Amino acid sequence: MDKFAKRLQEDAAAIDATASDDFERRLAASLAATRVVDPAPAHRSAPGTLWWASSLTGLAAAVAVIVILNWDGSGPAAETDTSIARSTVPELVEPLAVPPGLDVRTAEFTSPLEVELEKLRSDIEKARQTVREDLEFSF
Repeated sequence: MDKFAKRLQEDAAAIDATASDDFERRLAASLAATRVVDPAPAHRSAPGTLWWASSLTGLAAAVAVIVILNWDGSGPAAETDTSIARSTVPELVEPLAVPPGLDVRTAEFTSPLEVELEKLRSDIEKARQTVREDLEFSF
């Protein structure tokens, strides 16, 4: 690092740079025209102003929603229409019938689902390997 610093000093000493008198006068005038900038005072709003404004805005929005929803005069005291269905779930006319030839049984897991998933992945990988071997044999 000493060689580098010494070389930089030699190069800087070898540079012959002079500023013109006109440049020196303009630089001096610019420096004389400058002044120290005072930091601007921080603008502080009254504490809680934003909190009050947001609270009042929320209250106004809530009142507007309540008024809009109840504008037509119906409310909790309005009479209910008796023609509306009492249940939204349709009743079954006939019990569900299993089509012939379809064997329907409830799955009984003897091990956790993670183990079942691992077994399924293993079976799929074995089937993939068998198909790959069959394809290689046919060509």
